[in-house]
Amino acid sequence: MNSIVTKCPKVSLSNGLQIPILGLGTSHDGGYSHDAMLYALRECGVRHIDTAKRYGCEEQLSIAVQESGVPRQDLWLTTKLWPGEYGYTAAKKACRDSCSRLGVEYLETTSTTR
Repeated sequence: MNSIVTKCPKVSLSNGLQIPILGLGTSHDGGYSHDAMLYALRECGVRHIDTAKRYGCEEQLSIAVQESGVPRQDLWLTTKLWPGEYGYTAAKKACRDSCSRLGVEYLETTSTTR
């Protein structure tokens, strides 16, 4: 397969971070395909992935990211919190748990610190 990876345009957020304007979402209802994720990362230049614990595919995403060869610093990973995870302590734990399942040290944020 010939690789024609194009760069996805980014938009600046108010905190100066740059987010890719195109993201690939996963879903709890059949919204994850390992082969499609690898293809999107390797061949299509997708660098923004949107997921959630509820979708049950964070561990599989971790494998796809590793197999893709895309450096972590080139990816924008987004996840979601549920109402029971609101509040400082619960949100911090939920984010750390997602990081663990995704095999990363941080998630992207709209604050200026990680």
